[in-house]
Parts: sequence; C-alpha cells; structure tokens
Amino acid sequence: MKKNICKWFKMKAGFKIIFYTFFFASIFVIEIYSQNFQVDNQLRLAKTFETRGNYEQAENIYTELHNNNPKHFQYYQSLYNVLITQKKYQQALELTENQIKISKNIVSLYGDLGSVYFILGKEKEALKYWEEALEIESDNPFAYRTIANYLIENRLTEEAIDVLIRGNQVSKDDNTIFSYDIGNLYSLTMKFEEATKEYCRILIQKPTQINIVNNRIAQYINSNQASEPTFKVIEETYKETENIVFLQLLSDLYLRTDNGEKAFPVIIEIENKTSNNGSAIFAFARKVSLQSNFETAAKAYKYILENYENSAIFSEAEIGYTRSLEENLNRKNSDKFSWKPLVIQKNENISEFTDLIKTYRNIAEKYPENNIGWEAEFRTGIILFENLKDYNKADSIFKKIIDDGKSIQFLDEANFYLAKISLKKGNLDLAENYLAKVSKSGRAKTELRNKGNFLYAKTIMWKGEFSNSIEFFNKVIENPKDDYVNDALQYILILNTFKNDSTNLFSFVNADYLVEKNNFNAAEVEFKKLAENKDLFLLKDFAALNYINLLIALNNYEEAVIFLEEVSNCDEDNIYKDRFLYLLGSNYYYGLKNENKALKPLTRIFENFPNSIYYNKARKIISEINEGVNRNL
Repeated sequence: MKKNICKWFKMKAGFKIIFYTFFFASIFVIEIYSQNFQVDNQLRLAKTFETRGNYEQAENIYTELHNNNPKHFQYYQSLYNVLITQKKYQQALELTENQIKISKNIVSLYGDLGSVYFILGKEKEALKYWEEALEIESDNPFAYRTIANYLIENRLTEEAIDVLIRGNQVSKDDNTIFSYDIGNLYSLTMKFEEATKEYCRILIQKPTQINIVNNRIAQYINSNQASEPTFKVIEETYKETENIVFLQLLSDLYLRTDNGEKAFPVIIEIENKTSNNGSAIFAFARKVSLQSNFETAAKAYKYILENYENSAIFSEAEIGYTRSLEENLNRKNSDKFSWKPLVIQKNENISEFTDLIKTYRNIAEKYPENNIGWEAEFRTGIILFENLKDYNKADSIFKKIIDDGKSIQFLDEANFYLAKISLKKGNLDLAENYLAKVSKSGRAKTELRNKGNFLYAKTIMWKGEFSNSIEFFNKVIENPKDDYVNDALQYILILNTFKNDSTNLFSFVNADYLVEKNNFNAAEVEFKKLAENKDLFLLKDFAALNYINLLIALNNYEEAVIFLEEVSNCDEDNIYKDRFLYLLGSNYYYGLKNENKALKPLTRIFENFPNSIYYNKARKIISEINEGVNRNL
C-alpha cells in the first residue's frame, strides 16, 4: 500500500513537470510569434512609407529594426537604400562600414561601400573596396558579376568590362559566361569591333547559339560606322576557324543591312559546303525577293539553273528567275515616277515584256499539270493586262485558268483581273459578278479580298446605285487596318453630301470611272469643270485633287503648277491645303527640276501644318535639295 502511494505521488509530480514545461514553452512560442508578427508589420509599414515618399518615417523604422537585429541583412539593405535615396551619404558610409564588421566577407557590402565612396567623389577608395570585394571570392565568377553591376550603376563601363572579362577567366565551366554582357557593353560604348569579337568567341564554343548572336549584333549593325568593323571581324574569324557558322552569320547580317549583293557569294560558299543541291541559294533568292531586291534574286535563281540542273527545285528556280526579271523590269519603270500620286503605265519595254511572255509560255508547256505551269500562265495574263494592255488576250488567259479549275491558288486573282478587264471594256454588270466571287471566296487572301471589296463598292457607285455603294464602302471601313479605308471614307463623304445634287455627283462619278477605263484626257476635262465651279462646296476640292493628279500623271507639269499656285494661295478653307502644297513642291522638284521654287511651298508645310502626313515627305525633299541630290542625277 505504501509503495502504491509513493508511486502515485511520483507520477503526479511527473505530470506536473510535463504540464509546466508545455505551458511555459507555449507562452514562449506565442511571445516569439507575437514579436515576429510585430516586426513584419513594422517592415510592411516602412515599405509603405518608402513607396509613398515618406523617407524619414521609413528610415526611423528601418533604423529601429536594424538596431534590434543588426545581423539581419534585409534590415541593413533597406536602411542603406533609404539613406542613399535621401542623399545621406555619410550616414550610409558609416552604416556600411559597421555592417562589414558585423557581417564579414560579404561581397555586396563592399560593393555598397565602394558606391558610397564613388558618390562622394572618392573614386580611388571606391575602386579599392570593389577590388577587395573580388579578393573575398576570387574564384567565384558571380562575385565578378556582382561588382560589375556596381560599376555599371556608377557608369564605369570600361571598368565593368574588365571585371567581367576576369569573371570569364576564373569560370571553370564556361569561359564565355559573361560574354553576352561584355559584347553588349562594348556596343553601348561604340566599340563595335570588340563587341563582335566577343560574340564570335561565343560562337566558336557554342555554334548552336547563332540566332542569339545574330540578334545581338543586329541591334547595332546599322549604327553609324558599325557595319565595316563588324563584317571585318566575322570574315577574319571565319578564315581562322573555317567554321561554317560564321558564313551563316555573315549572310544573315548582309541581308539585315539590305546588302544582298555581298551576301550572294557567301551563300554560294555555304551551298558548296552543305547540301550542294541549290536549296541554300533558293532560300536566299526568296529572302532577297521579299526585300524587293529582284536583281540579286534573279542572279541567285539563274545560278541554280546553270549549276543544279538535276535539283528537285529546278522548276521552281525557273519560274522564280522569270518572275524576278519581270519584277525588276516593272521596278525600273515605276521608280522613275514613284513620286507621282497617280502613275499611268505606258507601253514601255514592249520587246522585253514580250520575251518574258515567251519564257512563261515555255514554262507553262513544260509543266502543264502543276502549279509551276499555272503560275506561268497567270503571270502571262498579268503582263498582257498591266504592261501590254492587251485585254482580250489577258481575258482568255484568266478564263482558261478558271475553266480548268485545277490551280486553286490563282482562281480568286483570275476573277479579280477579269473584273478589271470588264471595267476597262465598260461592262459593269459582268465586273460586279466577278468581284462578288472574290468577296464570297473563303480562300481569297485578305489583301485581295479587301481590294476586291473596295473595287466592288466603286463598281456599284459607277452604276449609279449610290445607296448600295455607301453600304459596301461602310463594310470596307469596318477594318481600320484596310489600306482602302481613307479612300472609302472619302467616297462615303462625297456620296452622302451630294446625293441630292445628282447632276454634279454623276459628273464626278463618271470622271472617276473614266480614270478606271484609262480615258485620262476625258477624265481631266470633267474634273476640271467641277474644280472650277466655286459653288460646289467640298466637291470642287475632291475634283481639284483628282484633276491635279491627272495633270501630273500626264506630265502636264506647267499646267499643274498654275492650278496648284492658285488653290494653295487662296484664302478659302480647304481640306487638302497641305496636300496641295506638297504636290506643288514635289511637282517643281521632280517634274520641272526647279529646286528654288520647290522650297517655298514645302517650307509652308513646316510652318502651317506641323502635324501633316506630308511633313516628313516635305522634309525629305528639302534635305535632298540642300544636299544637291537632284543636281547630281
């Protein structure tokens, strides 16, 4: 019995010990949690003050937190930052020096100390502490990255480059670990040769990163005095390494600088070292075609035809070569008159276009049952329509494409051109039918459908169905990115404003259709009548613009000047005043070759219409006049 009583007392004492231990431990945990919760609230409050610009209040809280726990790095960093923000540099200096005594061998602390000394104008001391930081972890490349950041922040770019180079040197796994940063810093300081060398170092070790390197160099390749040293370094690196990746880099950068001529021999060398079936040259030809460098594209396609007769891409090279010759010939004709708002194509270079038709027909006969042959047929139709104005032969070509039905990719465009031919011949109903097919086609490209919808609305207008045409013009403007939105808005304005003045509206619409039918002289007469009618508010301005465009298109420069001088100098409000001034200046400059007289109207655009879309165009002509471009032509 006595033993049991003793045992009971011992157990009771044990329970008490456990209970009190648990009780006091719980109190301790709650107290710690409460303290941490209070500290977190203080920290959040300080951050709020700092965000709102109440730096002194933030400083007071950070100081208290740091004093209570000086080893807590976040408290130090927050206090340091708020002191720097307030330009309390001496306090920041003392704080950092004390922190270094508490938390030794932390690289960023020496970085902070160096920054404060640098801000205080003590560059030697700053550099000394940054160097000491590197000695702490001399084998760690990321220590160099950290100090380089401090140098960059203080605009010591050259010193930052040196530190990053040292970081590369100590890196055991990758001695180009910071080369992208080094290359970027070199390019920012206009040291393009050094930047390119650094990027080439990357490619020597990591050729798969060519796209990244390509994009990095592309950021500065078009800068002043950048291209020559850049290409020189890449060419020299290729000679040293014979690594094809540098040929690929060269060709890509030549294309980025619109220098297809220099890229072409590089591509040939790549071709010889790789597939040797013409595919690299073919891809290059397509790229320069997209850049509208049809002359170089033609050379590339021709090279394939002369050297890769058995290649699978031979037929595509045939059509590509002929198409490039066609585009290049069209470019030569259009470049002469690109300044004109309306260009009237004349039957120039007839023999050359006739030769192209023969070539296309040979291709069509050679490949009668595939898209190469049908494209040749289609291109023949375009030349007959656009360049030779032989609408009957063009009509038969496009109908043949549609009737056969095998070449789906050209059906919609064939319908569009048949509509254009019908309009030339005065058959509005037939044109409407063809354009309706284009509009309803689910396979028509967006650009073609937009063009077709706009011409459809005009066709309805030319038929005199003004209400219906307004409806279709409104559909055009539903897409704000459509190239025809502005023109559609103009037609809507004309039709809505003058629908009750049927006589003058019909005259305007008829003149507009005469332009479509290439009856330019008759259209000029109609527009002139409307333009000279002072009672026609707004309509006379639209008519005047069309009249001037026709005068310039027909090379009647003197007559255009007389009319433009009058309309641009009258006191009446005119929605086209800036446009008339530009046309007057460009007509003097390009048409009459009179630079002195061109300057006056172009300068007026600067003075009176600073927000005009013709502002930059006027500036371009004035720059050319000042540089004597026209005199050297």
